[in-house]
Amino acid sequence: MKVKRRWLYFILILLNIPLGLATRWAPQYFPTIIRVYGGDVFSATCIFFGIRFLYPLKAVSKVALISFLVCIAIEVQQLYQAEWAVRLRNTPLGILLGHGFLWSDCVCYAVGTLMAAALAFLLERTSYFRS
Repeated sequence: MKVKRRWLYFILILLNIPLGLATRWAPQYFPTIIRVYGGDVFSATCIFFGIRFLYPLKAVSKVALISFLVCIAIEVQQLYQAEWAVRLRNTPLGILLGHGFLWSDCVCYAVGTLMAAALAFLLERTSYFRS
C-alpha cells in the first residue's frame, strides 16, 4: 500500500508542476481567475502531494495541516526584504519563494490544500490503494 501511494503522489506531482507553471508562463490559455490565482493553488497542491509522498501513511488531515503551514511559512518569508534574500528571489529558485506577501495568496494556499486533501481522501478510499 505504501509503495502504491507513493507512486500515486509522484504522478500527481508530475502532473501538477506543468499545470502550475503554465498558469505563469502561458496565462493567455486560462480564464482570468485561474490566471490570477491558479499558480498559488497549484503550489499548495504540489506541496501537499510532496509531503504525502514522503509520509504516505500519515492521516490526510495532518498532512494537510503541515502542508498549509509550509505554504504560509513561504509566504511570510516574503516579508523579509534583506538584499541577499531579494537577490535569491530573483534567481530561478525564486519561483519557489515568490515575491511580496499577499493575503490572497494565503487564501489560495488554503483552497489548494483543501482540494489536494479532498482528492487524496477520495483516491485513497479506492480498493486499489487500500490493499
